[in-house]
Amino acid sequence: MPRMRRLSPLPVALRPLAGTPRSRSLLVAALLLALLVGLAGPGPARAAKMAKGLQDVRMVYSEDADLRGAFWGAARAAKVTQVRVLVNWDGEAREIDPGFAFRLRRAAEEGRNAGARLLIGIYAPINRARSKPITITSRLIDDYAAFAGSIARVMRGLPVAGYITWNEANFRSMWPLNQPRRWAKLSNAGYRAYKAEAPSVPVLVGELAPNARTSNATEPGAFLRQALCVDRRYRSLSRSRSCRTRLLADGVALHTHDFTRAPTRTRSNRDSWTMGNLRYAKAELRALARAKRLSSAAARNVHITEFAYRTAGSQRTPIARAARYLRQAWAFARREGVRSFTWYQLRDPGRGHEWQSGLLTNAGRSRATWRTFRGLR
Repeated sequence: MPRMRRLSPLPVALRPLAGTPRSRSLLVAALLLALLVGLAGPGPARAAKMAKGLQDVRMVYSEDADLRGAFWGAARAAKVTQVRVLVNWDGEAREIDPGFAFRLRRAAEEGRNAGARLLIGIYAPINRARSKPITITSRLIDDYAAFAGSIARVMRGLPVAGYITWNEANFRSMWPLNQPRRWAKLSNAGYRAYKAEAPSVPVLVGELAPNARTSNATEPGAFLRQALCVDRRYRSLSRSRSCRTRLLADGVALHTHDFTRAPTRTRSNRDSWTMGNLRYAKAELRALARAKRLSSAAARNVHITEFAYRTAGSQRTPIARAARYLRQAWAFARREGVRSFTWYQLRDPGRGHEWQSGLLTNAGRSRATWRTFRGLR
């Protein structure tokens, strides 16, 4: 009788299963799932969910209950989860005005009923209409920090998506462009003041204007390097201790308007942070993080807190084109990992206002941009 050849052992996955019937069934199911995943391959990466934001302080703060109701009804219909509002500061007050505080708290409560939280910034054109730039003193910074802390204090117990330290510091009416490093000091004072009152609420910095369209502004990339005392290679401009300022932040807020081209088109100047140059902005933030001027977590946490197309004036974008551009901008920002995207103005404010960018007319009539915005997910 011929000698029988010894068989090789079965692969582990095909050997008889030991254990109880239940454990064998679970193991079979796990093996089948692993096989199916392997056959399917890794699959395409999915963009992270991006919060949808809206701003219209005229409507939100109105004493007309119907106008406020129209805003919150529209926000609910568009599935807006974040509403940006601004608190005015005169450069001297140390406490938020009680009447303003009442309107702010009312907005938070009405927002909660509509499924949205407030993102609260400070609007302070302290350098407007000055032939000589205002001097940023330690007293001014201290007053600002006290004011910021008072905002967080009156908002205790109400839903807040985040606080923002300053609006468009690279725009001359908002900040003297010859003192960028003082802005970093002020922003840090605001961060600490917010955190002292609301430790768990994120604080964003920046809200930089997208580009220097005139001499009234500095390109945001250049302004941020100056503020954080580094050159184009992210080396310290001096060896002084003050040059090693680290910008305190949980995230970065940008305004990315561009009224002259499609939102995915880049500009040759990498310091211009329009929507099309979003990748340049993110690259600079990462470089600043490597230079220890910003945390890596903050550099990754980018929010677009103003985006819109104008509906009137010399920079007007035709509505059909604006609707198409809006869809492109949303998709592009989402692919780039932006955390939130806020449209500026639900309704046109009407005659006499310089900035008109409503998704609706002043009378509340729908536009193609509104229909697009409402459908964005």
